[in-house]
Amino acid sequence: MKLNRLVLRNFGLFRGKQEIDFCPRGGDDGSYRPMVLIGGHNGTGKTTLLEAVRVCLHGRLALGPRVTEAAYHGYLRDRLHRAVDLDAAATYASVGLEFEYSHLGQKSRYFVQRGWEPRGGAGVKEGIRVLRDGEPLDDVDSALWSDFVRSLVPPGVAQLFFFDGEKIKRLAEEETESLALGESIKALLGLDLVERLQADIDVFSAKQARRTARKQTARRLRDLDRELDNLHGELERVEEDMRRADDKHAKLEAMIMTVEERLAQGGEGLAARREDLRQEEANLAAELAATEKGARDLLDGAAPLLLCQQTGAKLVRQLDLEKARADWEIGREHVKDVVRTIRARLTAAANRRGHPDDDAASWVSQAIEDTEKEISIPPDRIRNARVLHAISEFDRRTCAHAIEIASAALARRFSLQAAKLVSLEGELRDCRTRLNRVPDKAELTPIVAEMSGLQEEQAKVALELTLLRERRCALRKDVSARERERQRLERDESASERATARLALAVKAREAASEYLRRLTIAKTAELQQRALESFVLLSRKDDFVCHLRINPETFAVSLYDSRGEIIPKSSLSAGEKQIYAISLLWGMARVSGRPLPMIIDTPLGRLDSHHRSNLVKHYFPAAAHQVVLLTTDTEVDRAHYQHLLSRTSHSYRLVDRRGWTDMREGYFWRKAS
Repeated sequence: MKLNRLVLRNFGLFRGKQEIDFCPRGGDDGSYRPMVLIGGHNGTGKTTLLEAVRVCLHGRLALGPRVTEAAYHGYLRDRLHRAVDLDAAATYASVGLEFEYSHLGQKSRYFVQRGWEPRGGAGVKEGIRVLRDGEPLDDVDSALWSDFVRSLVPPGVAQLFFFDGEKIKRLAEEETESLALGESIKALLGLDLVERLQADIDVFSAKQARRTARKQTARRLRDLDRELDNLHGELERVEEDMRRADDKHAKLEAMIMTVEERLAQGGEGLAARREDLRQEEANLAAELAATEKGARDLLDGAAPLLLCQQTGAKLVRQLDLEKARADWEIGREHVKDVVRTIRARLTAAANRRGHPDDDAASWVSQAIEDTEKEISIPPDRIRNARVLHAISEFDRRTCAHAIEIASAALARRFSLQAAKLVSLEGELRDCRTRLNRVPDKAELTPIVAEMSGLQEEQAKVALELTLLRERRCALRKDVSARERERQRLERDESASERATARLALAVKAREAASEYLRRLTIAKTAELQQRALESFVLLSRKDDFVCHLRINPETFAVSLYDSRGEIIPKSSLSAGEKQIYAISLLWGMARVSGRPLPMIIDTPLGRLDSHHRSNLVKHYFPAAAHQVVLLTTDTEVDRAHYQHLLSRTSHSYRLVDRRGWTDMREGYFWRKAS
């Protein structure tokens, strides 16, 4: 079987008519590429595509073997497209699937379309159309078209090839593993048909036994039939309640995850750090104040002179010149005083006896005049110097010292202080921003209360599920006990002289069917053990972790063994290893089935680590089937995984959210359509 295309019209999130091409396209190098990759964020309709294929092929049975017609009609009404910008839901919806199917060496192209429209109340009018090679399927009555399509792809077998995370979850959890595996194996081998045959033989045997049995035995058989009918009815109701409770538990879990995201986005983590942030703010503010004080101290000192270092140096030189000039003038005045004193003494000596002669006096007088001329001329260094500031020596020294210490070292100190000041201001601003984002406790209280309410409701549902499982177990024991009693009575009656040949043959036929069922189950479970183990070893990152896998053909319980032959508790497996284990079982059953069906896999990588994801990408997806449709998010098949799958990918689509409806575009998240 090969899928060609899926045509949707007003189905779920898909508005109007939209079509997806599933037919693999060959690569540029002529290679066969089996994979079609469909990417979309959560809530864009990936699971809706899987549902569309199931509903198109199997109708009501796509929802389960015990779903009522009313529940199915309610599901179809819910799938009528209704976007936020539309006043009412669409009045018609359909899903169509074109595929190629080979039977007895002859390949035909089928197109199956299932459409529906709402009727009064909660009703729905549904129709199905089947074309073979473009022509209506005339050799099959139209009333049997649904049965014909189901015969091509039985629902029980399809669940092994068209599956999502819920199927993986049921196989991965110990509580539902045996039941889910048993249902899958029975559907895979057609054992449900054998069990139905056994049930029909039981009904026939009961009728024959009542015809020939003694009154007391016949009365007891009738009572047993009524009791079994009541028990089966109650068992179906309990299982239906379990399914509803399980769905409710899953929905509550999804709601809790949504509320947890709201809490995370609302800042619950920051709220818990409120006091830490306040302390951090206080520390930063104190450090900033200390740094500002240090900077002001530098500014109060010589730091401003760093802005005019050349002018400062010029000022120091000028002050030095002024000091030299002042010192020279002081010296000159002192010399003048000395000269005046000498002149006065010479004048006084001239009036005394024994005064110097005129020649000596003239020479001394000339020498004094020459000296006066010499000291009246300033030295070259200060000859042109002008006194501009006229400050004291103390002030001059203070000014020169301040200019001298305004050196490169002070510049570096001030630069470091300024950089630290800028950094602290940024940190304080960031801290206050984070503190402002912390919601008030009053804002988080309603969300926390909602979370508590959901968790309390989930706990109640979990308790209800536990009680229902216990009730189901008790009912099954009661059914088994009464069936054993009825079989004993029937055997007794068949062995009596009044037993008819038909009853004896019916008993033999039932025994033969039971033996056939037992042997076939043993044979196929043995093959499944090997296939599932091969798959698990290939996909698991621990090559020698599981060395043997055994399936009980009666209970369908799976046991894992290590290299020493000891049982490995499934509780010791991580969540990712449990998913790998479940996928290995599904892959093994698909290989055992021997049916060349395509594989549709919806978001299988949610809880896996990078290594397990890489193993699935490398070993499972490309080899799962001759045609693989993979529905993923951009975090499951990221850029690296996409590049690895590119050589095996025919083409890809991306589901784009258009605010209430989904549009399909060719190309994956990082690659546009070529």
